[in-house]
Amino acid sequence: MEAEVIHLWKELTRLPKGNIASKTKILEPPTFAGSENKIHLYDWLSQITLYCSASDIISDDQKIIYALTRLCAPTSIYIKSYYNKVQAGLSVGSWGDFVQELKNIYRQ
Repeated sequence: MEAEVIHLWKELTRLPKGNIASKTKILEPPTFAGSENKIHLYDWLSQITLYCSASDIISDDQKIIYALTRLCAPTSIYIKSYYNKVQAGLSVGSWGDFVQELKNIYRQ
């Protein structure tokens, strides 16, 4: 068992450090425009989360701001308060609250 742990540790320490997206080609998630969109909200949020993780977008503010760049009308209009906070230099809140607001908008 200890030999397996040592082997796994050696493998992990050989992995490249830092931003995975800069070392491999990771496509940006698609834009999201709402219920008429080709992609379901859950799938879009999953892709945003994976992209953020691979790109070292760690804080809730960073995740929300990145997600805002991938929203189109009418969704972007529904959550205009987040854009207003960014423009005012305020914290946009928690990722969980942002996700919950999107789920409430689309009743998911």
